[in-house]
Amino acid sequence: MIRGLAAALLAAALSSMATVAECGWLITPEEAARAGPPPVADALPAAAEEGPGPLIVVMNPKALERLHSPVNILVRFEAGGSGEPPDMQSLTVTLRGFISIDITDRLRAYLLGATLAVREAELPVGNHRIRLMVADVAGNLSARDVTLIVVATE
Repeated sequence: MIRGLAAALLAAALSSMATVAECGWLITPEEAARAGPPPVADALPAAAEEGPGPLIVVMNPKALERLHSPVNILVRFEAGGSGEPPDMQSLTVTLRGFISIDITDRLRAYLLGATLAVREAELPVGNHRIRLMVADVAGNLSARDVTLIVVATE
């Protein structure tokens, strides 16, 4: 039942959004090259900074999933340990590598309340570590790093 609900939520959220392809790359090949590979310490596919801040639930794509661009992304932000709702104005999204590149402004148009739903995000081939950071309305922070593994289309 939960999978059915998640699939329905994903379909509804994605059908109502413009595609990133219509607006440009989520991460350009030049930015991916400039950022460089994630630090060795970031080798895990997903990591979270647990605390009283909001829960960051990555519904799509799944951890370690090999992806073909364009990619659909669905992330829910929920009240965490504090019980306070997320403050979506505090959301920051960065491409992490040797240097970090803030891509938050590219994603603001894809926020539906406390859900980030991006349809057909263009990403270059490679491993891309994305950090999502958000606070709740009381200022408690949470962060989640997700590695998107994009492979060439055969």
